[in-house]
Amino acid sequence: MSLTERLAKAANTPPDPYQESADDNNATDAIEETNSNCSTDSDHNEETTRQVIYFEELGENDIPTFAIRMLNMCRELAIICLLMITYAALTKDPPKVSRAPPAYPFFSKDSVVTDWYRGEITKAIEQARSSDIAFVMFYAPWDAESQAARQEFETAAAYMSDYVTFTAVNCWQPNSECRNQYSKVYRWPVLIAYPSHGRGVQYNGPISAPHMIRFLLKVCNPMTRLDEERPIIFEDAYLIANIDASPGSVHFAVLYTTALKYLEKDPLYSISFYVDPVVTSEPLLYLHLWNETLVYSIEEKEWRPDDILQWLFKSFHQVTAWVAPIGSKSVMLSNAIQEGPSLILFTPKNPLQSVTDYYKMLQGIARKYYSCEDNLLINNSHNINVQLQRSANVLQYSHLKAKCTMGKENMPKMKITSHLTPQTWTNRSQCGLKPGKGCPGLDHKMIESCLELQPNKCLDFNSIGPQYLGRVCEGKVQVIYKTSMVTGDKDPRSPVNLFKLWTRDKCKEFVYRENFQPSIFEKELEPNNNIHNISGLACKTNRSLTFVAMDSLLYYHFAERLGIDVTSGKEKSSVAIINEKAESHYIMKGTINNFKLTEFIEMFSNNQLPRSQESFTTLNSYQNVAHVTRRGRQGDKSKIFVKELDSTSFLHTILQKNKAVVVFYYSKQCAFCSGISYIFLSVSQKLSLVEDVLFARVDGETNILPWEYTMYTYPTVLFFPTREKSESRVFPFNIAMTVPNLVRFVLTNLDSCRKLQAMWSLCQNTKLEMEKSRCHTSLQAETLTVIDRTLREWRRSNKRQKQMLLHTLKQLRQLHLLFAYSPQHHAAVRNAFNKLNSKPTHSVDYTTKDDL
Repeated sequence: MSLTERLAKAANTPPDPYQESADDNNATDAIEETNSNCSTDSDHNEETTRQVIYFEELGENDIPTFAIRMLNMCRELAIICLLMITYAALTKDPPKVSRAPPAYPFFSKDSVVTDWYRGEITKAIEQARSSDIAFVMFYAPWDAESQAARQEFETAAAYMSDYVTFTAVNCWQPNSECRNQYSKVYRWPVLIAYPSHGRGVQYNGPISAPHMIRFLLKVCNPMTRLDEERPIIFEDAYLIANIDASPGSVHFAVLYTTALKYLEKDPLYSISFYVDPVVTSEPLLYLHLWNETLVYSIEEKEWRPDDILQWLFKSFHQVTAWVAPIGSKSVMLSNAIQEGPSLILFTPKNPLQSVTDYYKMLQGIARKYYSCEDNLLINNSHNINVQLQRSANVLQYSHLKAKCTMGKENMPKMKITSHLTPQTWTNRSQCGLKPGKGCPGLDHKMIESCLELQPNKCLDFNSIGPQYLGRVCEGKVQVIYKTSMVTGDKDPRSPVNLFKLWTRDKCKEFVYRENFQPSIFEKELEPNNNIHNISGLACKTNRSLTFVAMDSLLYYHFAERLGIDVTSGKEKSSVAIINEKAESHYIMKGTINNFKLTEFIEMFSNNQLPRSQESFTTLNSYQNVAHVTRRGRQGDKSKIFVKELDSTSFLHTILQKNKAVVVFYYSKQCAFCSGISYIFLSVSQKLSLVEDVLFARVDGETNILPWEYTMYTYPTVLFFPTREKSESRVFPFNIAMTVPNLVRFVLTNLDSCRKLQAMWSLCQNTKLEMEKSRCHTSLQAETLTVIDRTLREWRRSNKRQKQMLLHTLKQLRQLHLLFAYSPQHHAAVRNAFNKLNSKPTHSVDYTTKDDL
C-alpha cells in the first residue's frame, strides 16, 4: 500500500479507541520509513499531513471531563477570593474593642511624688529636666512589684525631697503617651534618675528605700574631689583620675559620664571615683586595689566611657566580695560560688553605712588566707590596714552617736538673754497669765513652753519675730543682738550655713540608718597571736576557699535553705561553708569573732568539721507533725497514719527498737508522688491497728539525710525491719505501685507475729462481709502455718529455747481460737498480741508441755 492510500485510509476511517496506540505506532513507523526513502521535494506535503492528523486526534471531544471540572472550580475559587479581597478593602473600620477604664491616681494627693497617672511622659520628662536631679518611676498600677515599690518610693522621696524631684508615670494606661512610646517593657517598675543634662541612669538595685537613697546620693555626687589627704581608708577599691577639671573640659565630661554609667552597671558600687584636678593635657587613671595599682593607658585605649568601664570591670578583683542576686534567673551566684568550697558570711549590709564590721573582719581573714608571699612586711601591712579601717569605723560611729542622738534631756542648759526694747516684757508674771492677757502673741502652747524657763528669763516674742518662736523654748537660740555688721546668717551658701547643713544631713543619715538596721561590731576582740594560723593556707591545700558575703536582710531565704535562721537573732549574722562538689555544707555555731572564724576555717581545712544535716525544714517545729490525720469513730481524737519526718527526726524514728518503719521518699518536684502518696496513705490506714508498724514520709529533696539513707529516685518506699535495721529493703521499681502490691511488700518483710497482726488489721478494715469472712479464713490458715513452723523449731531447740517457744505457742493457740470464734473482740485480740510480742521475764510466764 502506497503512502497516499495509507493517509487517505487514516483520514476516512474513524479512530478505534482500542487500537489507537497501535495505530499511532504504525503511523509513526510508516512516517519514519517514508522520511528515509523520500526525496526533499515531498517534505512540505508530509508536514502538512502530520498537522492534519495531530489536530484531528486532539479535538474537543477528547479532553477529559475531570480536567474541565477542575478548571471550573479554580475559576469559582478565584472569583470568591476576589470578592473577599474587595470586601476587606472596602471595610476599613477598626476592630471593636471595649473602652479602657479611666486612669486613677497611684499616689495620694498629699504625696511628695508628682504622679502623672494618665501617662503624660512628655510633661514628666520636662519636669525632670527642669530640676537638677529627678528620680522617675515608670509603673503599672496592676503590678504587684509596683504596688510594693510605691511605699519605698514615697519613703525615699520624703528623705531626699530637698535635693531630688520625684516623679511617677503610669506607662500601662491604654492609648496613653507613655504606653505608645514604651510598649515593650517586660518588668515593672522601671526607675531612672535624670540629671539636668545627659542620659538617664537606670536604677538596678533592690526595691528598698535605703538602697534608693544611697543610689541618689551617688548620683548627686558620683565623684569626690581628692584633697591633700589620701582617700578614706574605708575604700576597698578606688579610682583616682589626674585630670583637667576646668569648665568645658572634655576629659572631665567623659569621666563624669563614666561614673554615672558605673552606677548603672554595678549596684554594689564597689569602686569609688576620686578626682585630682591638675593642669595636664592627657588624663591619667589609677585603679588602686588591695594588692596592686593599675594604670589606664590612654595611648593603647581610647578615652571613652565604654572603654574605661570595660577596663575597670576586667581589672577589678577582690579576695572577698558581696553577692547580690537580682531576683530572677541568673548565673551571678554560681559564678561567685565556684565548684570548690565557698565560705558565705550572712550579715546585714546597711546601704547608708560605709563600712560593715563583720565584712571587714572577713576581709582581713581572707587576705591572711591568701597571703602566700614570704614577705612579712606585706602581710602585716594588709592586716594593719584592715584593723585601721575597723578602728576608724568604730570611732566615727561613736562620734556620730554622741553628736546626733543627744536628746533634749541630755542637752546642756543654755541661757536665753533678751535685748532692751520698748515692748512690754514677757516675764514670769506675764507668762502665768492666760492667752491674750498681758502676753502679746502668746498662745497656749507657748505658755506651756514658758513654764520651763527660768524666772525673769522670758523673752519678748514679738520683738524676736515669729520665725524664732519654735526655737526659743527648744533651747537652740542663745543670744540675739541687733548689729549693723553683714553676717552670713541669711545666706544659705555661707560657710557657716553650709557646715550646719552638712552636719544636719550627716545626723539625719545616721539616725535613719540606725532605725533601719543598728550597727553591729565584733564583741570579743581576740589577740592577734592566737594559736590558729591560716596565713598562706590557700597555697598549702587543694581545698582553697572562696570568700563571699550576702546581705541577710534581703537574702535571708538563702540562709534558711541551709538551715540557718538569721532573722531571729539580734546580730542577724551567721557563717557557713558550702562544698557543692561534695554536696555538703558546714555551719559555724556560736558568736562570730575573729578567733572563732579562724578556727572554723582551720578545722575545715583539716577535715575536722562534721557535715551539717540541717535545712529549712528543721527551722519550724510545726512541720514535725503528721500532715494526714483522720477522726476517730467515737470522739474528737485524731489518729496519725503517716508521720512527717525531717533531717532531725529521721534517724530517731527509723532506729526505734521493736518497731518496723515504712518510709516513703517523695519530692515536691515529682509528678508521680501525689498518686503514690494516696496509695501509701491507704495502706497505712488499713494497717493502722498494728502498733509496731510505723508509716512515715520524708521530703528527700529538702531534707539533708545521712549518705546511707539518701535516695536519688522519687518516689521510693523503704522498709526498715524490727530488729536488723541494716537489712532494709526497697520496694522493687519493676513492680507497679498499687495497694495490693504495697500490702504484699509489707507483709513479706514482717516477722511471723507482726504479720498475723497486720492481716488481722486488714480484716478489720474490710467493709464487705464476704471479703471479711474470706480474710478471716486466710488469717486462721496463716495462724496454723505459724504454729506448725514454731512446733518444728521447738523440736530442734534446747531446754531454755523450748520454754520460750512454749510461751509463743500458747499465745498462738489463743489467737487461733479468737480468730475462729470472736475476731471482733479487739481488746482480747490486742491483749493476746501484746503477750505474743513481749518476752517472758519470770518462770511463771512459761508453760509446760501439759498445758498444750
